[in-house]
Amino acid sequence: MSGGPGGWLVEWQPPATARLLLVCLPHAGSGAFQFRGWQALAGPEVAVVAVQLPGRENRWREEPATRAADVVEDLAPALAARLDRPYLVFGHSMGALLGYEAARALGNRFGLWPLGVVASACRAPDDQGEPTGTAGLSDRELVAELAAEGFVPEQAVGNDKLVSLLARPLRADLTLCDRYLPPATDPVLPCPVHAWRGRDDLGVTDEHSRRWSAWSAAPAGVRRFTGGHLYHLDRPDEVVDALRRLGADALTAVPDPAKEPVPD
Repeated sequence: MSGGPGGWLVEWQPPATARLLLVCLPHAGSGAFQFRGWQALAGPEVAVVAVQLPGRENRWREEPATRAADVVEDLAPALAARLDRPYLVFGHSMGALLGYEAARALGNRFGLWPLGVVASACRAPDDQGEPTGTAGLSDRELVAELAAEGFVPEQAVGNDKLVSLLARPLRADLTLCDRYLPPATDPVLPCPVHAWRGRDDLGVTDEHSRRWSAWSAAPAGVRRFTGGHLYHLDRPDEVVDALRRLGADALTAVPDPAKEPVPD
């Protein structure tokens, strides 16, 4: 394992042969280590770069952020320093919102647009729904309610240690989502936005996912996977294979300057 600039990025022996970086952002209450096994699944041409948010896992002692703008302000330059080759963004649930905002910042501030963004299990920026209303719940009640809705693994409910680990970042992330407002200027990404979801996810339907098309100049439609809201944890081999193929197709569409004809 290697840490990235400022602790924001985590990697697991990225292959020197990688032609593509896969930037992964986690869902609410979770951290980068859910993507640990993805590097082995991704193969020698993809380097998995996972985003570690403050207040969880190896950044537990830090205060969790409660505003998306604050996250992106620090995350974007850390990513920009790592992006030495084409990249694809995969963000799950809250991570999709942060991935979308990070892509905007990387493109507008650093000229580093991704080949594409995968908005997984997430409603579009202007369709985030009502505030969560979870402030009055105890830690156990909070985790139990989110587990019942498929947003948190069910095994966490009966485990006091897991409840205590999850509750602090969960509360911060839910506040971040409640406070989120879509950008008023330059909201449309020039790259494709691929909306992915689990077929059994009642909180993010096909209709919700299709609304991402308004946020991309090259909308790519909706793809469904077997499972619920956390389908990417249940079927990592299938998800990573789809991401690998998506990246490979995007790379073939990018002109290689070394192969461009030289003018007479």
